[in-house]
Amino acid sequence: MAESTLTREERIALANRRTGLLVFQISWIMVFVCLMLVNVQIRANFTAWPPEGVVPLERVLPTIATIGLIVSGVFAWRGLNAIRADRAAALRQNWLLAILLGAGFIAIMAYEWVTVPFSEQYGALFRVMTAFHAVHALVIGGLMLRVYRRAAAGAYSAADHWAVEGAAKLWYFVVAAWMLFYAVLYII
Repeated sequence: MAESTLTREERIALANRRTGLLVFQISWIMVFVCLMLVNVQIRANFTAWPPEGVVPLERVLPTIATIGLIVSGVFAWRGLNAIRADRAAALRQNWLLAILLGAGFIAIMAYEWVTVPFSEQYGALFRVMTAFHAVHALVIGGLMLRVYRRAAAGAYSAADHWAVEGAAKLWYFVVAAWMLFYAVLYII
């Protein structure tokens, strides 16, 4: 069954859920943009970034973590498309891979967070930005785990999968936000 088979009330409820999620994500976007603007503003106070005497962040592990996070977003997308096609087993398989890659990302970034030297504003900016992102990744990862458990119990179908859609869209946001943070923290 597809969305076209939903009753009018069900279509309205689904549209309201999607609108609510969009408003929620826009509020998050504003906070993430503000953190990036603060980063740029603080950097403007220095002649070089990182400041002299501060060792720049290593890129190898964060790059591996970023690639893993992007791939996890692909698996979440594949899982969502699988349940839309009423392929529950494919949803579970893809969803589990997305969760595992997301957990790997969080583990690597936690390691980075605790090993970055304290260096006043450079280290503080890194810690605030990565911690803010990590909190969101952990919360959405928990939601994805709940969706996975419910999927294992057969809770979703092509006609009824809002929780999968909502969790996937939130995970896409985690991926997109990190890509912007990665650029600000490691490349620019």
